[in-house]
Amino acid sequence: MRRALALLLLLSAALAARPGYLERFDLAWRLVRDVYYEPTLHGTDWDAVGRRYRAQVAKARSWAEVYRLIARMYREIGDGHTAFLPPWEARAILGEGSCYPLPYPEVWKEPVPKVAAPPGAEESGAAWGGAEARVEDGVLYLRLPDLVAAENYRVLAEAIREHDPEVVGYVLDLRDNPGGLVLEMAQVASLFIRGWPWRLVLRGAGAIPEPTLPFWGEPEARKPLAVLIDGGVNSAAEGLAGALKEFGRARFFGETTAGNTEALLPYCFPEGAVALVAAGVLAPLKGPTWEGRGVAPDEEVDPERALSRAVRYLKASRR
Repeated sequence: MRRALALLLLLSAALAARPGYLERFDLAWRLVRDVYYEPTLHGTDWDAVGRRYRAQVAKARSWAEVYRLIARMYREIGDGHTAFLPPWEARAILGEGSCYPLPYPEVWKEPVPKVAAPPGAEESGAAWGGAEARVEDGVLYLRLPDLVAAENYRVLAEAIREHDPEVVGYVLDLRDNPGGLVLEMAQVASLFIRGWPWRLVLRGAGAIPEPTLPFWGEPEARKPLAVLIDGGVNSAAEGLAGALKEFGRARFFGETTAGNTEALLPYCFPEGAVALVAAGVLAPLKGPTWEGRGVAPDEEVDPERALSRAVRYLKASRR
């Protein structure tokens, strides 16, 4: 009797140490099932994946471990886009950026779990971001490494405001940009164009027009623009390149982009975790999607030589 009571107490303590773990896991799994743009998840058996990871979450001893398992589960899809960010990583990468609330109203009526970041976790967002801006030979060079970190837009916007009077034009370097969020794409695009360049083709919801943010008024950067692209440009970075080309706003140098235009939408959990789910495919407002065909350059050159060629083009444009 005493031994049975001790086991019961140990079990109760273990369960008490895991409040909400399985509930949070189930929501993350369910979200992909309900909103991922390709119903078969590229052949992934999502039910089997869910059962396997749920069993591991049931044994987890911390929120950090739960989030790590959910992130690993999301990578099983293998699309190179869909990802899961724990609250501390979401803050580091996305800042105060907007995201969509989970499409399950009951979640927002429940108590928010208290989640503590593990030691050193605040640095985990360092893999994203790192935009560059510099003036060289009368041209403003803007390097955009991804469309995930909110800081990238701020770096570009501040550089344009500061240096616009002294330059003849801009180089926007998208080479090897893996893409990211539709929101960041729309903000960066608004620096150069305004309007409604895209439509987002969603699963079961048809096509939704997508504007630049903001979509009214004059863009801040109105001088000639050259864009550098290669086969490493994916997702929302292709959407950005495609919109600039559709508007006739830039001349493109390099190689055709990847033709992989899945669009990531960020979904917020009440405690601050964020699921990045490929919920649609980007396409121009009219015409075929860039999926499978990419964005072609105006001048096909070795990507290593694209920058020097773009600078020559911009300097010649002022004559």
